[in-house]
Amino acid sequence: MPRFLLLLIAAAALSPAAHALDLPAVTAAAPSPAAQLAELVEADKAFAMAAKDRLLPDAIGAMLAEDAVMPARGDTPFLRSREAIVAYLHANSTAAKGRADWFPVRGGISADGRHGFTAGYFTATLPDGTEQLGKYLAYWGRTPDGWRVLAYKRVPRAAGAVDSGFRALGLPDAAAWRGAAPADALETMLAAERAFAARAQVAGVGPAFGEYGRADAINLGPDAGLTEGAAAIAAGFDPEQQPGQAIDWGPDFGLVAPSGDLGVSFGRITPKQRPAGLAPDAPIPASPFFTLWHRDTPEAPWRYIAE
Repeated sequence: MPRFLLLLIAAAALSPAAHALDLPAVTAAAPSPAAQLAELVEADKAFAMAAKDRLLPDAIGAMLAEDAVMPARGDTPFLRSREAIVAYLHANSTAAKGRADWFPVRGGISADGRHGFTAGYFTATLPDGTEQLGKYLAYWGRTPDGWRVLAYKRVPRAAGAVDSGFRALGLPDAAAWRGAAPADALETMLAAERAFAARAQVAGVGPAFGEYGRADAINLGPDAGLTEGAAAIAAGFDPEQQPGQAIDWGPDFGLVAPSGDLGVSFGRITPKQRPAGLAPDAPIPASPFFTLWHRDTPEAPWRYIAE
């Protein structure tokens, strides 16, 4: 499996109804997307500030929606509630007593301001003073309690200097999304994920990532910083001697903002080759993933923006 996909740990999917909100369409009086994104980023930073006084599991739990999703190792690949996620984090005897610190450096918002995402850098400080460096990607929803995380993942990162400045990704043109949201938004987004995977079987994983990503897309990647831009993300994959022989993937579920321009697809990545040491009768293990998707107008194609 190419190195970026090996490092992707993903959140599980929610049914579209899980966060269905009866919300008005975007109006001329609504705050600008930039202002709404700034509000989301401040919420992320506020949770990070409050984390300094909490143990890591409780710091993460404080920002989660009640039905938030996070990946987990073992027989249950997706945890589907805040309670389950916090219990899972507490079960790690080392990290459970650690402290968390993080800050966002990239983010985006839906045209209606109801969904958004942030990505950034995370440090877990263990009781013995050891620091574990990571990156995170959080997909947020506006709830009665304020901004809360609907899906969340962290991956390790290499040591090294990173840029702490924040930059918006894919700010929407709210005027293009006024009125009723496209009824088929979820279906077309999931179809884009399937087409993305199908293209990888023909052209190769790297080229498919180049074709289906936005110019400002980000990948958490294994290095110190984020990998930015579809071309750079594509270049990070090892060339395949024969496309279609390494991995396959597909979406199981998805979640789309009410405005229909931002969403997340959830699924599993399966190696095509049986891992060494795996029993002949054992199923080949799959890795969960999530991909954040964006489109500029109702007629524009979906392209991944963060993963």
